[in-house]
Amino acid sequence: MHEMHLLTDLLNDLLKAGNDNQAKKITRVYLRMGTFTEINEDILRHFFTEKAKGTIAEAAEISIEPSETRELRLLSFDCE
Repeated sequence: MHEMHLLTDLLNDLLKAGNDNQAKKITRVYLRMGTFTEINEDILRHFFTEKAKGTIAEAAEISIEPSETRELRLLSFDCE
């Protein structure tokens, strides 16, 4: 279940960055996810869909850049 902890931290970091940038809405999230993270991409997308409801990241599209390392990293985001 460490995946859920990582995803929760990632979403919290995203929301903090959005609020720090006075974003009204986060429209797209750019992530880098390594093949050795043991996180399923479908689970990641489902988690974001569910956990972002009611936040400025609700309905944000997720773009995932693959990586050969063990990482899950927030690269950037688009906002309004």
